[in-house]
Amino acid sequence: MTFLQAVILHCLHKVNSERTIYSIFHLLTGKKSSQTIQDGHLYDMLTFFKVLPRLKRQQYDLLIEQLKKQQYIHFPESNLHAVVSNQGQEAYIAFFQKHPFPTFIHGWKFQDASIQMWKRLTLLIQAISHFNYSSTRYYPIQRDPDTATWVKQYILRHKNISQLKEQLYNELFYIFSNDFPEEPNFIIERFSGYEKIGLTGSQIAEKYTMNEIEAYFRYLNCLHYIVEKVASHKDQFSVLFSLIQDVFKQVPFTQSTLYTYNLLNQNYSIDEIARIRQLKVSTIEDHIIEIAYADPHFSITPFIDEHLVKRVSEAANKLGIKKLKPIKECVKESSYFQIRLVLARAGVKR
Repeated sequence: MTFLQAVILHCLHKVNSERTIYSIFHLLTGKKSSQTIQDGHLYDMLTFFKVLPRLKRQQYDLLIEQLKKQQYIHFPESNLHAVVSNQGQEAYIAFFQKHPFPTFIHGWKFQDASIQMWKRLTLLIQAISHFNYSSTRYYPIQRDPDTATWVKQYILRHKNISQLKEQLYNELFYIFSNDFPEEPNFIIERFSGYEKIGLTGSQIAEKYTMNEIEAYFRYLNCLHYIVEKVASHKDQFSVLFSLIQDVFKQVPFTQSTLYTYNLLNQNYSIDEIARIRQLKVSTIEDHIIEIAYADPHFSITPFIDEHLVKRVSEAANKLGIKKLKPIKECVKESSYFQIRLVLARAGVKR
């Protein structure tokens, strides 16, 4: 079994055939749809959100086919709803006992910020290194124009480059030297500088005799750890925090959901927000569900009374599933939106 197969099996087991196999694909690649975000919350899988943004559908289909041939999954009702077999459960649990899943990975909280941080950090280190040797001719390690512009402007704002270099070095040295969750060279050996080209992900995996996907997850663990550490101690890591200051969100919302959230705080109703934003009511409801998951202080009582909350909760607990239709059949006076709200609030409490 590979590390990625174990991850997919774990996720499929979480959804327990209540979602299609492609719900996991959308989660891993980071599809920012209301359904994918809500599935991540509902099934406690936001850790895996967008951890594999470059995974292709064809690759995923091949992995699913392999798991089927190994009899780790089967499809009792349709070709889209997989059930993890007992053999599959035992296999992925045994795999993660030998190869523990990284502790600090949390795609929903940290992935977007870590992607931007890595681009900026690697180009900044390369630029400072060449400046240190009075060299202006080099092939930038990052070719993204936005990253190049950001780093150029950042350096121009710092008149004392030697001081910036020393501060960045001290911050990185402290992070790598104090309870770093992985081998620091997983990160350090990827840096490029004057007359030095950093190792690629596959070269790191080969050097440390590790499956390439597992090495990639260890690398993500390092990045997510750095983002969490820096965001929690921004005064201590002023240079590193400046790399994520404009992209890190303590409570991650999509931009559209944030707009709706602001209007709700101004006491607009769902119908009024839909008219203002020229969106469907169902879309605004999706935003409210996302808010209910993310913000434990968000009140759902404007949309459902406490008596109905209790009835829906009791039905969901009795059925032991998170499918909406069976719950709706038990509590006919509730709407699907209200059921989703109750499940969201239960998820926050968990």
